[in-house]
Amino acid sequence: MPEQVGIVLVGHGRSASALLEAARGVCGETGLADVIAVDAGRGETDDLKTRLKAALKAADRGGGVLMIADAYGASPCSCGIREASAPPVVLSGLSFNVLLKLASLDRATLSPEELARTCADSARRALAVHVPSPAPAKESTA
Repeated sequence: MPEQVGIVLVGHGRSASALLEAARGVCGETGLADVIAVDAGRGETDDLKTRLKAALKAADRGGGVLMIADAYGASPCSCGIREASAPPVVLSGLSFNVLLKLASLDRATLSPEELARTCADSARRALAVHVPSPAPAKESTA
């Protein structure tokens, strides 16, 4: 069996585990069972460094690692890049839509970069702005 790409989510507060839990609630475990979420709390600490290093190591099963971070360049993302034994591919913009797309992809046939690009494209398409139309003027009955 081909090696799958490992996935590590990292985000401020409890965003990584909360988004993963929400996505699993919709998709079930399929495609997301072995995804590892690391909640950064308020940012970089010695504890976060230790947890990220362990998560990135555990995720790497030979197919590479994709780290999905909430904000590129923020301390949790930067910490993950520094603590990885091999530089992971990084996708910033951790979101529910990214995880739903990830759950549908075959991580044994795609590279970390292909996964990142496919998830990013899907997330861009999922963005929308809805501006409600003004309510029609009521006619006067006088």
